[in-house]
Amino acid sequence: MTEFTDAVARICREELASFRNGQLKETDEAVFRRVGDYWNELAKQPDSKKWEGYNGRSDCEFDTSGRLIRNKNKPWSAAFISFVAAKAGAGDNFRYGASHSVYIVRALRQAANPSSTDKFIARRHTQHAPRVGDLIACERRTDTDATFDTYIDLVADDKFEAHCDFVVEIDRQKRKLITIGGNVGNSVSQKTWPLDGQGRIGNHDPNSSIAKVICIIECRL
Repeated sequence: MTEFTDAVARICREELASFRNGQLKETDEAVFRRVGDYWNELAKQPDSKKWEGYNGRSDCEFDTSGRLIRNKNKPWSAAFISFVAAKAGAGDNFRYGASHSVYIVRALRQAANPSSTDKFIARRHTQHAPRVGDLIACERRTDTDATFDTYIDLVADDKFEAHCDFVVEIDRQKRKLITIGGNVGNSVSQKTWPLDGQGRIGNHDPNSSIAKVICIIECRL
């Protein structure tokens, strides 16, 4: 592990604790402003300034008793990833965005360049054993066949609904790894992924049989 990957794991765990291990939801009084912190960090990017001031209640409606009756909030999982990367010190090495597709596509394009010096490069999940600081990218649409080879074209056709989590812990003896991501169940949550004998993950998100792995984004910071 490096200073950057140590920071990624630490920050992810701090955010997980803030959401009480997934128990608190984005609209809850205790954390809706924290979701706003993720958006405000992203809004520091020139192409994302419109997200300044957005938070976990921005596009929600409540009745007179305070009960949530409508939630059309913008998904904030990519804002969470961007927040963690920025706070951990990625600087200009990461392609921040409100959509996971922004940095997945960049990582896939860099994978096609053997001499790339980028710090985040896509790898085939069947060939790369993930490490702490890597991102696991999955596609949740069931009407497309999103893979390492097809995802860029699907994004160009506006047929994508990806999600990414950071790898924060690996136990190769027990053949498992842990990821943490944002806007999982409208909260910050963790997942446990089984590993095979070579330390590689399977083809699907362990919590969703329809979420197919696109790639692993290798962190080289």
